[in-house]
Amino acid sequence: MKVFLFWPDPENDLSVLISNLNKTHEVIYVAGIDDAKEKVPSEIIFHSHNNALDGLPADGIDVSNFEPPSKDLIQKMYHAESIILTMMNKHYDSMYVDERRHQYYNMLQYWHGIIESRKPDAIIFSNIPHTIYDYLVYELAKILGIKTIIFNDTWVGERILLYKNLWKGSCKLQQSLEEYNNKNIQIQDLPNDLKEYYKKHTSENHDSTPISMKEWRCQYAFGKLIWRKIELIFISIFDLSIFKKTILFIVRLPGGNIKKEYKNLEKKPDFSKQYVYATLNYQPEATTSPLGNIFVDQILMIEILSYSLPKGWIIYLKEHPKQRMVRGYNYFASRYRGYYKRIAKLKNVQLVPIETNTFELTKKSQAVATVTGTTGWEAVLRSKPVLIFGYPWYRDCPGLFRVDSPQSCKEVFNKIKNGLHANEQDVIRFLYCLDKASINASIETLSKRVHILSFEKNINNISNAIINELK
Repeated sequence: MKVFLFWPDPENDLSVLISNLNKTHEVIYVAGIDDAKEKVPSEIIFHSHNNALDGLPADGIDVSNFEPPSKDLIQKMYHAESIILTMMNKHYDSMYVDERRHQYYNMLQYWHGIIESRKPDAIIFSNIPHTIYDYLVYELAKILGIKTIIFNDTWVGERILLYKNLWKGSCKLQQSLEEYNNKNIQIQDLPNDLKEYYKKHTSENHDSTPISMKEWRCQYAFGKLIWRKIELIFISIFDLSIFKKTILFIVRLPGGNIKKEYKNLEKKPDFSKQYVYATLNYQPEATTSPLGNIFVDQILMIEILSYSLPKGWIIYLKEHPKQRMVRGYNYFASRYRGYYKRIAKLKNVQLVPIETNTFELTKKSQAVATVTGTTGWEAVLRSKPVLIFGYPWYRDCPGLFRVDSPQSCKEVFNKIKNGLHANEQDVIRFLYCLDKASINASIETLSKRVHILSFEKNINNISNAIINELK
C-alpha cells in the first residue's frame, strides 16, 4: 500500500518508523518538522510542517496543473470548512474571514491535487489532526474513500488509542466494552500500572494535576517568562518588528485585557448551593477544534446548560489556567473583548476564580460539564456525573452523558437528580477494556512524564499497530 505519513512530532524518530513501514508498504509522502527532513529518504516527498501550515507546497511539487476546487468539492467539505475557519485562530488570527476562506480554498486545491496525483491507499496521522492542513487532508480522505489511521494519546500510563474515524473513536475499545458489559471486573484484575493509576487518582491525598499542566507551569514560571520576553524583544529588534509591536502595545493599554475582564466578573463559589461545575477548554487547540465540533464555541455549551438547568441550580464556570499562561493577556479571536461579559450575563452562571481548587469544585458539585476537558475524566474517576459536549478520548466510558441540545441536557439532569452516574465498577471495567484495546506506547512526551518503555519499544509498537491495521 502507498502511504502518506503526517508526523510533525519531534520525539519519535521518523527514520525508524519509515524503515519499519517500508518493509511491507511504501511511504511516499511525509509531513514533519524541519529537523526531520534529514531522516527522510530522498525518494520520499518531504513537506515541512511550517510550510504546510503556511499553505506552501512541498519542495519540488509543481502545482500549476492542480485545478481549483469545484463547487461540488467545496460543498462536500462544508463541515470541514466551518471547523477550519475557526482552527485558523491559531495561525491566522489577524486574517479577516474572507481572507481565511480563500487561504483554505488554496490549501484545498493543493491537497486535492497531491492526493489525486499520488493516489495514496492510506493516510496516517500521529495525533488528532488539528493544524489546519492535516485536518483538511483527513476530511478530504474520508470523502475520497481513503483509509485513515489516527493516534490519540490518553495520558493514562503509556497507552494510545487508534482511530479509523475521528468522530467514531476507537472501534476496538467499543468492542471490548461490549464484550465485558455484564462482567464484574475487580481492581485486582487490572494490570499493575492501571491499578496504581486508579488508586492514586481516586485518592483525596494524591495531587491529580495532569502532567502537562505541571510542565506548563514550569515552562511559564515568572523567571522563565521574563527571559522569554527578553528573547522576543531582541528578535523583534533584529527583524525590525519592534516598532509595530510597540505601537500595538501602547494602543492596547487602555483597552483592558482578558485577565482584567475575568477578574472584574469573578466571584468566590458558595459550596452550599446546588451547582454544575463547568470548565472552559484552552483555545485554540485540538480539544475543541476539531474535537469540540460545533462546541468549539464554548459559550454555546454554557448557554445550553444555563437554559436546561434544574430550578435552583447554578453553574460555576472556570477558565482553563493555561489560557493566560500560554496566550498572554491580550484579546484575540478565541477570547475576544466581551467574551466573559457575555457569559456572565446568563442568569444562573457565575465565573469563579481560576485559582479555585478544581477537585473541591468537582467534589461538591451535582455534576461536571465540559466539551472534552480532563476535568470530565477526573470527575468520572470520582464517580461524579459528567456531561460531555465533544469527543474526548474517554467518550466511551460507561456512565458518561453525551449531550448536544437543551432537550438532551434536561433529560440528563433529570437522571442525575434521580442518582444516576458513573460508578466504581463502570470506571474499573473501562480501564480494563482500555488496556485490552490500546497500544502500549506514547506519542506526545513531556519531561515530567514517566517513561517505562524504551524508545525502540515505543516506536516498534506504533509501527506494528499501523502495519496490523493496514492489513
